[in-house]
Amino acid sequence: MSTPAIALPVNRVSRRQRRRQLWARVPLQWHAVPVAQSAAFVSRSAKPPRRWLFALAVTAVVLAHVLGVWIGQRYTLVAQPKAKPKTLAVEIVHPPKPLPKIEPPPPPPPPKQQQRKAPPPIQTLAAVPSEAPIAAPVETVAPVVAAPPAPPPPEPVKAAFGGIGYKNNPAPDYPAQAVRQGWQGTVLLRVKVLQTGAVDGIEVVKSSGKKLLDDAAVHTVERWVFAPSTRGATPIDGFATVPIEFKLDT
Repeated sequence: MSTPAIALPVNRVSRRQRRRQLWARVPLQWHAVPVAQSAAFVSRSAKPPRRWLFALAVTAVVLAHVLGVWIGQRYTLVAQPKAKPKTLAVEIVHPPKPLPKIEPPPPPPPPKQQQRKAPPPIQTLAAVPSEAPIAAPVETVAPVVAAPPAPPPPEPVKAAFGGIGYKNNPAPDYPAQAVRQGWQGTVLLRVKVLQTGAVDGIEVVKSSGKKLLDDAAVHTVERWVFAPSTRGATPIDGFATVPIEFKLDT
């Protein structure tokens, strides 16, 4: 009898696994390489930078800029209108022809004198005496108008009067500051006096040179009483001139 054949399963190995098995059988020896040598090897193998590309780009940019400027100037020159040449016109002016002389017209003939006719003779009538008597002329005398009486002469006006001591008018107080500074002077005041003798206004006609003395004189005279101005015997409003002297005893 024949023995029966036994079928065993066959494991299928891929190519990748076979390569790994082959590389696992090959003995490999690893050697230590210094870091400096490895860096040098890497640097040698690296490709140098392409500097010519950068130079080419810069050159292209410069050429494009120059070309743009040239085109702009060309179009600008073309756009500008060409100036037309100026022409000088010369015109010959001939002198004007002399005007013909105009003769004045002949004078008109003198007018004929007309013969004046003699005026007719004046006939005079003879005066016939009348029997009626002629009245004698009457002389008229204009009435004499009496001249108006002459106006009376104006009454004299007497100015107002007043001063220190008049109706108890006090003297001005000497300011203490003026005494310390040694200020002196005379103030001339023009005072308007009412018909009652009261003061209505004061004006400084001449200053003493110091406003402090002027103010003291004005304040003092404001309280004075004056004799009013008079026209004849009638009191009226008027003005009075008052000098106030400030003098230190030496």
